[in-house]
Amino acid sequence: MSRPDAVDDRRTALVTGAGSGIGAAVYRALVDDGLRVLGVDRDDDGLQRTVKSVSDPSSFRVKACDVRDDDSVRSAVDAAAAWGDRLDVVVNAAGVLERVQLAETTDEVWERVIDINLSGTFRVVRAARGRLLEPSEAAAKRVVNIGSGAADSGYAYPAYTASKGGVVALTRELAAEFAPFGVTVNVVNPGFVRTGMNKDTWSDERARHEREGAVPLGRLGEPEDIAALVAFLCSPRAGYITGQALRVDGGSGVVVAPPNVPGGSRTDGDG
Repeated sequence: MSRPDAVDDRRTALVTGAGSGIGAAVYRALVDDGLRVLGVDRDDDGLQRTVKSVSDPSSFRVKACDVRDDDSVRSAVDAAAAWGDRLDVVVNAAGVLERVQLAETTDEVWERVIDINLSGTFRVVRAARGRLLEPSEAAAKRVVNIGSGAADSGYAYPAYTASKGGVVALTRELAAEFAPFGVTVNVVNPGFVRTGMNKDTWSDERARHEREGAVPLGRLGEPEDIAALVAFLCSPRAGYITGQALRVDGGSGVVVAPPNVPGGSRTDGDG
């Protein structure tokens, strides 16, 4: 048993979009891996649901944060870094999907999606940069961004596709900038994952079967499928992997299947 005055040298992580979906699954995975994790989201109710799914109260905290707001982002980064006076891992999982094609994509829709998915990722890493690049004995400083398979295959929704393509390009630039400091930066591009963002599709039996039929492994992805890779990339074992865009899609990237889903908008802690 640890002494009461023992130094807690666990790594500290910040996870955005932790209130649901992929972000919540990443949050749980990092806690399970022994990290201290601050989860942030605009959805306080979602954060509370995530908290109830984690068993060790000494390993997690939550905080409201809107990645569209610089002050909110800086406050979240400062709160994470103050916990043990270090920040080792940043995972950007906050995201929004607007299911509108080009003709229906207004300036408001375009700007909102870009602001959350791409600019939000940029704001978080910019705010965390100083802490991530601090000299440290920790050999596992990590940034992992959640992109999308749409980044390199198209998804019929131009704002979403462009935002996720931008996340991939930003990831590669950051990987080059951070590499001399030993900080790795990667992006995980999920395929179709069963989250609240996509519930209107996977809860419909016919639409679900169509989606499953387009996946070589024959099933839809689960948030835990994505979180498993993110947790590995955040671990000391992934120290020689940087600047990579890694797909987790059951093999669906090798086939072409146009989306066939109802219209509308979804906001979630997903890619």
